Amino acid sequence: MRAFLMCFALLMSSIVARADQPKGADIEFQTKVVDLGVMSRDDDRQIVRLSYTNTGDVPLVVTEVRTTCSCTTVQYDRKKVLPAERGVITITVDPAKAPEGSFYRVLQVYSTAVSGVQHITLKAEIE
Repeated sequence: MRAFLMCFALLMSSIVARADQPKGADIEFQTKVVDLGVMSRDDDRQIVRLSYTNTGDVPLVVTEVRTTCSCTTVQYDRKKVLPAERGVITITVDPAKAPEGSFYRVLQVYSTAVSGVQHITLKAEIE
């Protein structure tokens, strides 16, 4: 009986210790598809501010954002975003550099989130 109580006490203390450990940072975007609508190649650059929230329990850092087209540039802070706070990625699309027709591009967002790389789709019709 004494051995049973000792094992039970050890088991309970390990469960409590695990409950106190942080689960990590996580990232949730306002949207994962940005629809720019119909754009002319003569139009000015389109600027989109895409917000995200750290839904984890430790600070989040966006470390890199990759684009798949020279017509798209991004800006983002590399500062820590605390749990429940928001950050912003600014996306600029230059329709003069985009190919005509249906436009689909994917941004790859790398961060310290436990969910790994996130993908954001940009879509438009370029005339």
